[in-house]
Amino acid sequence: MSGRIAKWSVKLSAYDLVYEPRAAINSQALADFVTDFSSDIQQEANWKVQQLDQDKGKWILFTNGASSQGVGLGIILKSSQGGIIPQAIKCDFQATNNEAEYEALILGLQLSKDLEVKIIHVFMDSLLLANHFNGSYAVRSEKLTEYMHIVKNLAEKSDSFIIEQVPREENAEADALANLGSTFRIPTKIKIPIIHILNPTTYMPSLDEKEIIREVAKQDPQVNEVAATENVVGQDPQINQ
Repeated sequence: MSGRIAKWSVKLSAYDLVYEPRAAINSQALADFVTDFSSDIQQEANWKVQQLDQDKGKWILFTNGASSQGVGLGIILKSSQGGIIPQAIKCDFQATNNEAEYEALILGLQLSKDLEVKIIHVFMDSLLLANHFNGSYAVRSEKLTEYMHIVKNLAEKSDSFIIEQVPREENAEADALANLGSTFRIPTKIKIPIIHILNPTTYMPSLDEKEIIREVAKQDPQVNEVAATENVVGQDPQINQ
C-alpha cells in the first residue's frame, strides 16, 4: 500500500467501506467522467491530500503479540488528527511470545514508515521488549538481536521515537486484536464486522425513541431502521485477517 493510499485509509476508517477490484471501464464512460469532473472538486481533493501530507504531529502506536493457540499480532495506529488504523494479523509460522511481540512492533513501525510518520510514541505491555530497546536489559537471544536491529533501523527513520511499557489493561485493544489473530480460524478473505448494541435484547424502546430512530434512519442511509429499533446501532469498519 502506498503512503498516500494508506493516509486516505486513516480518514476512511470511520466508514463501513468494502473495496473491490476495479472492473474494465468503457473508454467513453471514462472520458465523460473526466469531462464532468469539476476543477473545484479537483482543488478540494488536492487540498485534502496536502493536509494529510503535512501531518507532522505525534502519532500513537499500540502493539501486542500472542502465541497461545497460534501466532497473532495486534496493531492500533492513531494519527495526530484522530484517525485510527486497527489491524488483527494472523501469522502462518511458529514464534515465541517475545518473537510475536517483536513482529507486531516491526509491522506497526513499517506501517508508520509507509505513512511517513516522523513523531511516534509506542505503547506496549512487554516489559522485556521495552527494556531491550531502552538498554535496561541486554538482548541475549540471537533471533531477538536480529529483531532489535530491525526495530532500531526503523526508529532511526523518525524524528522522535519513544517506546513505553504500560500495564496490560492499558493495551487491551491491541491485545484483543492479537488474540483474535492468534485463535480465529477463518479463510483469508473473510471479513469480521463489529456490531454495537446499545441495549440488551430485553429492552423495549418507547414510542418516542422509535420515532427518533425512524427520523435518523431517514436522514442517514447508513442507519438501518429495523436494526436500530432492535437496538443494533451500527457497525465498525471491518477487520481483515
